[in-house]
Amino acid sequence: MTPRVAALTAAVIIHAVLVTSVVLQPLGAGSRPMPERFLGARLFHDSTRMNGPGIDFFALYHAGFNASTGVSIYRPLELSTGRTPYYFAYRYLPIAARTLGRVVCLLPPLAAYRLWILLIEALLWVVLLTAFRQLLSSGPGLVGWIALVVSTPYVLELHMGQFTFAAAGLLAIGVWALERSDHTTSPWRLRAGAVAAIAAASLLKIFPAVSLMACLRRRRWWGVAASTLAVIAALTVPLFLARPDDWFNFLDENRVAEPGPGNFGLQYALFLTIQLFGVPWSGALWSGLVIVGLVVLVGLALVVVLCCRRQSFQAEVGVLLLAQALASYQVWEHHMTGVMIAGGMVLGAMLVPAGTDQDRSARPRVPASAWIVAASLALIALPTPYALFDPAPRFWTSAQRMSIQWAKPVPTLIIYACGLAWLLRDGVAVPQWLRRWLPSRVARTIT
Repeated sequence: MTPRVAALTAAVIIHAVLVTSVVLQPLGAGSRPMPERFLGARLFHDSTRMNGPGIDFFALYHAGFNASTGVSIYRPLELSTGRTPYYFAYRYLPIAARTLGRVVCLLPPLAAYRLWILLIEALLWVVLLTAFRQLLSSGPGLVGWIALVVSTPYVLELHMGQFTFAAAGLLAIGVWALERSDHTTSPWRLRAGAVAAIAAASLLKIFPAVSLMACLRRRRWWGVAASTLAVIAALTVPLFLARPDDWFNFLDENRVAEPGPGNFGLQYALFLTIQLFGVPWSGALWSGLVIVGLVVLVGLALVVVLCCRRQSFQAEVGVLLLAQALASYQVWEHHMTGVMIAGGMVLGAMLVPAGTDQDRSARPRVPASAWIVAASLALIALPTPYALFDPAPRFWTSAQRMSIQWAKPVPTLIIYACGLAWLLRDGVAVPQWLRRWLPSRVARTIT
């Protein structure tokens, strides 16, 4: 057995053991002794300090049950108490609750949760064997592929029953289909599939819609972007119009929340670091930091995506996703599954020759930055130092808190920076359609 095959086999076995341990947990394991929880449960804040398993999934289950009984999906109580064992507040678009939620609530809670895990597992392997199959052809790609297989944030996501990987995975499939639509005699079939995948991803969670910005520089895909937005609007607006209170409840559930333990985002890490220099906490400071981060990180990514000479759709989408993740005010550890998908897109783009768009038939080459991205993905796949310290955050020292809070933002920032630098390697040029909206002097300077 070659080292390559041995590494892949070991990764799949580790993955299978961890996923099996998640599936076999009883409901309410979060209130039971640690040996009754999944393997590695003590590594994470969420599985140590919160009830589970499936507490995020049961938000969808609860909302679906409310939808079936005519109660607002954003209402914290059910018409008939005791149906859902425990759950977080539902904070997503109505369509998921009124379709998927109503289906899963027909099953007993534990059976529905385990079915959800199986669906996510199936999606993972579809993504690995389609959108990320090319990673297996090189050293850094192999490291990135294995990191996706043994990713601890993915295991935590299964435990929580979250939707981040489902949304990011569907987006990866949509990007994969859209890229290949230019190399087939029936492009509209693949483009229709891309529209369905990206729209479904955005209806589960809104963040995948940021990928449509990368379509702006390609006139041939403007119809894809418009169709995707039309599908999202058609499946969202009528539901809010039918129940206007749901719109305000949706906004309230998604307001900029105060930071707290369990948030592993860049914004919170910066906020805590500022506090170490004696700056007192304030809601205004937190909100200001979030707004500035959003404008700088997403704005920079958008400018690079629109103006870089090098064109690589999956790298552009990956950078936009990373910018969105870094700018988000609330990033739980299981949200790193979306970052892993984004990093995989950036890495995959680096492993094919640059051109007007990626040429899959060409022989891959390995730039040094690909190894940096692969190593960063491996770091994100590892757990934070949480298990080394007291599980109660109020007892952490400043050094302990910083080592935990920066464990995920640092490698995410590295992948983001590498992605931007790789896209800018061939220089910048303002697209023709964009020049019409810029002063001529500015357009000439950038070009």
